[in-house]
Amino acid sequence: MKMSPLSVPVDLEGRVILVTGGAGDIGSAVAVQAAQLGATVVVADNGTSVDGVGQDVAVAADVAKRLAAQAGDRGGIEGRFCDVTDPDQVESMFEDLFAAHGNVDAVLAAAGTLRTSPVWETTIDDWRNVLESHATHTYLVAAAACRRWRANSEERAGSPCALVTYTAATGLVGRPDLGVTHSAAKGAIAAMTLELAHEMYPYAVTVNAVNAANVRGRMARHVGASTTESHDAGDASSPQHAATLSAYLASADAGWVTGQVFRVMGGLIGRYRPWDLAESIERDDFWTFEETRFGLRRLFGVYPEYKAQQGPHREF
Repeated sequence: MKMSPLSVPVDLEGRVILVTGGAGDIGSAVAVQAAQLGATVVVADNGTSVDGVGQDVAVAADVAKRLAAQAGDRGGIEGRFCDVTDPDQVESMFEDLFAAHGNVDAVLAAAGTLRTSPVWETTIDDWRNVLESHATHTYLVAAAACRRWRANSEERAGSPCALVTYTAATGLVGRPDLGVTHSAAKGAIAAMTLELAHEMYPYAVTVNAVNAANVRGRMARHVGASTTESHDAGDASSPQHAATLSAYLASADAGWVTGQVFRVMGGLIGRYRPWDLAESIERDDFWTFEETRFGLRRLFGVYPEYKAQQGPHREF
């Protein structure tokens, strides 16, 4: 995959970038950042509420017009209504974009809804709404893009394309207040990202995930999260932090990085090591029930205390 020397400035000049959920807080910030760097940006959105109720066909075009005014004249931003949980609408959108532009160089899948409730209050409608808006949407746009990127990989001659997905701490390490629907959806996206990175590597496509934490916007307001205001030093809750990383991952210069899950929180950029095996114990044959009882204590580091209470126990 092609990279620019580090002494050469990097931009997005000439790249076509699709941002799903582009009317949202992170999606909007990414769209402006990408356009300011020279990209042609397509903002796709269905205009639904934060909890996934209703649709508004005018939102994408209205938001694109506002964002284009912010971005200036270098790139461009256009809006398109699309329900990205609908396979037919997604396929139609990709057909149109590839026909119009020849290629879509990067897809940033930022759409998603939020319904928070403990599992005993979560309904099947809650489950389907949130899983479809996050995980199913990510799958649909990824599949539509990857089919086309695989088909045109020789024509691109190594010029990298990029898929950027969006996960969250709920799906990576868990937290108690955003609900099982959000954690399941975001965990699925993280796993999907790692798999797609393997599948698309031979076709010069990078696939990475961004976990943007504590971002100011309508989702934070929806759950009453504490965020910084724009006048605070560093503005740690600004979606611009995630937008800058996302825009770089969408650039040709980022063709060297794939299969990564990043955390962005204010000025912090971190890298997760998903599901590394922390410790292990092993036998040459089957574990007995009693040996499993002792073995798990040993695995968690409490085996010596338990051994002292129970008396000698053979090593294994």
